[in-house]
Amino acid sequence: MEMILSFLEKKKFLLSRKNYNSLARSRQGQFKIQQMAFMILAVFLFFVLVGLFFMRIQFSDINRSFAELQRESALSSLSIIANMPELSYSSSEEFTLDEDKLTIMASTFSSDYEGFWPVASVEVHKVFPRFEKEIKCPALDCNYYEIFDSGQKSIQKYSTFVSICRRVKEGNYYYDWCELGKLSVGVKIDGT
Repeated sequence: MEMILSFLEKKKFLLSRKNYNSLARSRQGQFKIQQMAFMILAVFLFFVLVGLFFMRIQFSDINRSFAELQRESALSSLSIIANMPELSYSSSEEFTLDEDKLTIMASTFSSDYEGFWPVASVEVHKVFPRFEKEIKCPALDCNYYEIFDSGQKSIQKYSTFVSICRRVKEGNYYYDWCELGKLSVGVKIDGT
């Protein structure tokens, strides 16, 4: 009987060892599965961070391109506005503004052209001869014409030099009297 008991004990011992080995193997398997899950999560987070970095670079390029496009648009608007029939002195001369038309546009008609202007503001300053203080037109001996102002506060101004001319009669002779001026247009700054 002892033999049977010892045989049963050996068998019991072997069964418990087998259960222990299978339990240890299942724990090792679970540990490997956890390791694999963490590795997959780490790789996923790495690619998410790389994607966010790439998107940041792309969006900064888009913002830079937008600012450059806005600047080019403002510069082309300078040429367009300076050569408009509503403001130009002569159709054969570029960047020559008619002082009489500027005075009229600065006084009464600017509100009628509110939806017409492609920019936020249009101003003309006489640069030469030099004036001691700025006098807004229409007034006697004025030197500043505010053609259009949309009321926006955050604008960036671009300007170019123009000739401001008018027809003058002296005695029996008519001639063109021109002064140096500066045409400024304001464009809305992005985000405001």
